[in-house]
Amino acid sequence: MSKQGKPGPIYKFFMRMDSIVSSGVFEFFDALKRGWSAYSSFLERFRITGFRRFSVDLLDDAATFGLIFAVGLITFALPPFSGTGDIWNQRREYAVTITDINGDIIGHRGVRQDDAIPLDEVPLHVIKAVLATEDERFYSHFGVDIQGTTRAMLANAKAQEVVQGGSTLTQQLAKNLFLSPERSLRRKVHEAFLALWIEARLSKDEILKMYLDRSYLGGGNYGVEAAAQFYFGKSIRDVTLAEAAMLAGLFKAPSKYAPHVKIADARARATVVLYRMLDAGFISQGELFEAKREPAEVASKGDYYSPDYFMDWAYRETLELIEEQKLDQDFVVEIKTTIDLGLQKKAQTIVNSILDNEAVRYGARQGALVSMAPDGALKAIVGGRDYENSQFIYSAKVKINKKKEIHQ
Repeated sequence: MSKQGKPGPIYKFFMRMDSIVSSGVFEFFDALKRGWSAYSSFLERFRITGFRRFSVDLLDDAATFGLIFAVGLITFALPPFSGTGDIWNQRREYAVTITDINGDIIGHRGVRQDDAIPLDEVPLHVIKAVLATEDERFYSHFGVDIQGTTRAMLANAKAQEVVQGGSTLTQQLAKNLFLSPERSLRRKVHEAFLALWIEARLSKDEILKMYLDRSYLGGGNYGVEAAAQFYFGKSIRDVTLAEAAMLAGLFKAPSKYAPHVKIADARARATVVLYRMLDAGFISQGELFEAKREPAEVASKGDYYSPDYFMDWAYRETLELIEEQKLDQDFVVEIKTTIDLGLQKKAQTIVNSILDNEAVRYGARQGALVSMAPDGALKAIVGGRDYENSQFIYSAKVKINKKKEIHQ
């Protein structure tokens, strides 16, 4: 028998590694088996059978599918809204009041809007009329009124048509500020998400103030102050209960109930608002009868002359100046111009007279006139015989002199 030699260091190293790996794998699987056995013994303490087992399985499945539904709902309905930047004014338009050289108002361009009236100066009967009509439970819900929505759904199902709206005042504000007017399930869900977002960031009074200022109320007017001035010739501070009811009736359908166009429909709608206020306990029976006995009247516009050609030019100049001076945080603007209203009227008369008496000789059908002072101040602009039929676009780059003032 040949003599076997001693194992070398390499052999010993591999034998040692084999021993370590073998024992490690054995100990790992042994620990795993013992752990599973301990875990199974622990779960045996909670083992349930029968109806209790069925209930737990049902709740477990409901939670699983509920989570899947919630994730799907968020994916489908979360509005494309970052919440950054000047979010409250991103769709807002400018309301420009134009005055003449003496500071007298000669007209408006853009939307008619005035948000300078603090909420505590708005009469209580105006606020109550709006809440009774649009959202009676405004101060008690969190942006979405579950009770009101359920009631509206039942009423609509019973009537087999839309007879009640389930949107809260906050949801309507969300639609006005951020969404399009399309009617769809997706938009309604967006509306609800945004209402919760608004409620988390603004107080109830801030939401109400913004709603009163930003809602469209017909006739090119946004907000209760602009509407009160336009329809009744007075500030919202001074409107009567009957006038407040008429204004509150405009939130639902401003074009349908605009009093300067359909006074009978506006008064009928105001009566509905008054009865809702009575049902809500906001007014007494006597106050209702008094408001019905003296219904709101629309203020007469009188023989008002509007220098439209000049105002179109002034409005475009104002928008350019606002952009140039980066005054884009002020949306209600008053500008003082250099127009001489007497000269403007005379200029229109002269142009029309020339068109009547001399235009045929030259084959002309329209005429234009621009009057300027020696210092460059514009005094009158005429772009045709009749603004309604000839809205002349004044494109010459004539600038009012440096004395032009803009007041905000």
